[in-house]
Amino acid sequence: MDYQQSQPLGLETPKLWCIPARPLVCVLAFLGVARGIATLIWSGNWGERVADIIFLFLNLLLLFGAARNNEPALKWSQRVVFLAVILAVIQFMIWPVMFASFTASGLADKNNTMIALEDDLIRTEDQKKKMFVRGMLSGYALEFGTFLMIGAEILKYVLVNRLWQYAKSTENIGGGNQYIVP
Repeated sequence: MDYQQSQPLGLETPKLWCIPARPLVCVLAFLGVARGIATLIWSGNWGERVADIIFLFLNLLLLFGAARNNEPALKWSQRVVFLAVILAVIQFMIWPVMFASFTASGLADKNNTMIALEDDLIRTEDQKKKMFVRGMLSGYALEFGTFLMIGAEILKYVLVNRLWQYAKSTENIGGGNQYIVP
């Protein structure tokens, strides 16, 4: 039996199943930063970029807190992720409806393939049904995507909470945990 352990007796580093929590939080935050930078590059206007800038900033703060790995930084990271969850829920309530309406109206067609429909003052019943189905499908697709985003933010919150509790419990043992790398 091996009695030499790098962590205090009775405390195990936080994990999500078999994946250590701290590297997973760092990877998720880095992916959030990469997503934020990519959407900033490909966004059309500044109205769309505001949410991307906010999420980019929040993921940078989360990455900093996970890299520091001490109790105060992780507590602030926990607050940052909670704010990101709230913002993701607000986006979930707004984006699918806007995007579905945009698609159903025909305004989302940037290739001008629906130009004949826009020129007609009176649309046929089949065209109205087709545009309704396009709008509905695009709304459901965006709902699914934002639902996954909310799930990722909640996962980050749970992992940061576990890291914070671990850092809080190990901080009094040995004068701090800044050298304990889970």
